Amino acid sequence: MTRRSKLLARLKNNPTEADFRQIENLLLEEGFRLDRVAGSHHIFKRGGVTFVIPVHNRKVKAIYVKRVLEIVEGNTK
Repeated sequence: MTRRSKLLARLKNNPTEADFRQIENLLLEEGFRLDRVAGSHHIFKRGGVTFVIPVHNRKVKAIYVKRVLEIVEGNTK
């Protein structure tokens, strides 16, 4: 198992314990770039797609983790 697949499995099994650095690295690997940070909102862009993730205490809510996983898995198929 690669490091990326282990991270994906960990995030799927327990999305409430996701750290922002994990999510950020995953998005950067998928071709997103961090466009800007406005307060607690980190704004990532790729082409015409904009994805906003609010971060508090370096944690990301489960709903945003699930959306990131949908994006990542949609690109790997």
